[in-house]
Amino acid sequence: MKKQIKYYDLLIKNKFIQKILFVCFDIILFSIRFFASKIPLKKKSVCVISIHKLGDSVFTFDAINSIKKFYDEEIFIICNVDSVPIYEFIHNKKFIKQIPKNYFHFGDRYLDRKARKILSSLKPKIIIDLTGVMTSASLIFNSRAQNIIGFNRRIFKGIYNNFSEFQLGKHSREIYTNAIKKNIPISEFKETIESPINSDRILIAPFAGWTSKEWSLIKFIELAKLLSKNLNVCIIFDNRKISKEILYYLQEEKINFIKTESIADLINEIKNCKLLIGNDSGPVQIAALLGKYTFSIYGPTNPDFHLPRGKKHFFIQKKLPCSPNKDERMCFTDGGKNGCPSFECMNQLDVEKVHKKVLKIFNEINL
Repeated sequence: MKKQIKYYDLLIKNKFIQKILFVCFDIILFSIRFFASKIPLKKKSVCVISIHKLGDSVFTFDAINSIKKFYDEEIFIICNVDSVPIYEFIHNKKFIKQIPKNYFHFGDRYLDRKARKILSSLKPKIIIDLTGVMTSASLIFNSRAQNIIGFNRRIFKGIYNNFSEFQLGKHSREIYTNAIKKNIPISEFKETIESPINSDRILIAPFAGWTSKEWSLIKFIELAKLLSKNLNVCIIFDNRKISKEILYYLQEEKINFIKTESIADLINEIKNCKLLIGNDSGPVQIAALLGKYTFSIYGPTNPDFHLPRGKKHFFIQKKLPCSPNKDERMCFTDGGKNGCPSFECMNQLDVEKVHKKVLKIFNEINL
């Protein structure tokens, strides 16, 4: 596996260079923000910057719930296109602003002038950054907002009036509440959006945010074949991720499957199921939000930090010496993204062991 180069870590590895960079960026960014915020503008809104993948979007719900309760004003959420249906669960669609995919550049690390125009059109007096990477920094660095709250890498501190560095906490939800807790009282989002549909269908979602978190697609198909003997099982996947050969094989084996065209499609299908089986992924978090049972397969990430809250959620994990420790969110290879040669935590987990665990859970909860 090709090792991912972390340019920021390389830049700040030398302590002397790190100090110079921090001072230079502090001066430049603080100056830009100082003069931009002094330009007369009728400021009126609170803007939350939350540019995340599906699962992490759900993890921001505690922070956004706290923000909504604290500010008695217009609150806008700025997010990427795929996350809009997620935030519609907790926020009025009129106040959710999406950033088109073509506004992102350099591997989604940078947002261009058109994205900044979306933000400026909302005339924010307060910006709350729940993204915490260069992407959000490139969006807000020249904003006229009076106050910017949030977290990011230390090099971007000069942008913020109230700055926090990354703090993990005991669950991934706390990453986002830790970013605002000095300024905003925290109020957990404890609700589920219950689906009225009474279905016995079991969905299997075989993909995740990155490859090292994914159990083998072939193993998921074998699991579906075993479960289909007595249960209503269906594999669900993004239409762009399955080859024609796999589709032909599923048809030959008479395995039910659904191709979704959008996140809205995915949500509607999850509403019509009783349990979702998947990796540590967005579909699992969506299913939990909709009050469904979930069963997750974990490898290089720690279920203590990612498993949905409540008694409806189960998991299996092949523990190896390189697996994340109790206080670590991911293994030492950054969840398999940075130098893991073979994804053994996933490869060594066989179908029969997962099948037995799933059947045991079925008996326990009387599915």
